Amino acid sequence: MSGSLDVDIDPPVCTLTISNPGKRNALSSSFLPEVGATLESLSDRTDVRCVVLTGAGDAAFCAGYDISELSTDQRDRERLVEDTTRQLREFDYPSVARINGDTVGAGMNLAGACDIRVAVDEARFGVTPAKLGNVYSYDGIQQLVDIVGPADAKELLFTADLVPAERAARMGLVHYVVDRESLDDRVSELAGTIGSNAPLSLSGMKRIVNAITERGSFGAAEREWAARIRTEARESRDHEEGKRAFAEKRAPEFEGH
Repeated sequence: MSGSLDVDIDPPVCTLTISNPGKRNALSSSFLPEVGATLESLSDRTDVRCVVLTGAGDAAFCAGYDISELSTDQRDRERLVEDTTRQLREFDYPSVARINGDTVGAGMNLAGACDIRVAVDEARFGVTPAKLGNVYSYDGIQQLVDIVGPADAKELLFTADLVPAERAARMGLVHYVVDRESLDDRVSELAGTIGSNAPLSLSGMKRIVNAITERGSFGAAEREWAARIRTEARESRDHEEGKRAFAEKRAPEFEGH
């Protein structure tokens, strides 16, 4: 079985579940394009403002690539992971990783591509190519360094150890560590809070943060681009609604324009 992607839309949140529990939610070449296609379809909706990515069951968020496919072309596998990771990272609205268990290899790529990561305290994290005589992909290493810095990235890569959630949090790999009983409530609260905010604000600020991360600094052209994003939001009906709601001491009703 290559697994499936379960999609549950409860506006303003959409939950995507990697469902391959018999293989600890391992990824396959037939499964990954489904993730990208789903994200593309969600970008056309106006009622989804936050995506939650998780794994089925309690054992693993994602155990990496299905080892039975390791005999296939490595570059093809890496390209699929890179494409899916990029689509998740560049999705219009914020994403939250609900890390319900162990997160290894390509699972680290997917979790790291999410904007905010909430992990159960039993979860472990690792990048294990060194145990297989392989080298982690350039994109995977770059994303890891961006998140935890070169020192901790080297430790994870060189030891290939699985580190516990609390250590991962100290590295900056995850934002929150909670017990299993609190995981759903914390993720729902976080995703709901994000989803209640103005869509143009969410997408605009995510695009600017991503651009800063990728480019390192902004020149005149990039600052002008960011200014246009801010102007679009400032001139939107949602901005007027936000000001009215604040003055009237009520929750705003944003529509995304």
